[in-house]
Amino acid sequence: MTDDHPQSADVVLVGAGIMSMTLATFLKELQPHLKVEIVERLEGEAQESSGAWNNAGTGHAANCELNYTPQRPDGSIDIAKALEVNVEFDMSRQFWSYLVKKGAIDLPDAFIHPVPHMSFLNGTDRPAFLKKRHAPLSAHPCYPGRGSPADHNQIPD
Repeated sequence: MTDDHPQSADVVLVGAGIMSMTLATFLKELQPHLKVEIVERLEGEAQESSGAWNNAGTGHAANCELNYTPQRPDGSIDIAKALEVNVEFDMSRQFWSYLVKKGAIDLPDAFIHPVPHMSFLNGTDRPAFLKKRHAPLSAHPCYPGRGSPADHNQIPD
């Protein structure tokens, strides 16, 4: 540590990206007495992996990540991981809502940026997998109003 930083801290977080900032917020909410030090080598926070195109720490509801819904040997689709990620994201949204209500976040629109959920596939078997995956997801309450995976007219929206 340099002279610019305190020599003792209860917790030292390396990197001022979304993951460290979220952890620091959790820690201070749960144990306000903790001394949390965040060190960053770049000029500002969230300058590297936290960018939306880099996908580090981005929140998502597991709508289009095909790896979260593997096909079982019997051909059925396992949606357990997608549901787990979806519920975790919902918990994140609840935490952000709490922080907005508390006044810790002024402008949620400054960091919450909804994007369309799409999966791009190649090959002849992948579109069939996408359709097969759609059935169990759209039947679950975590995924209300899912559009058809074959409705190409939705893309311009």
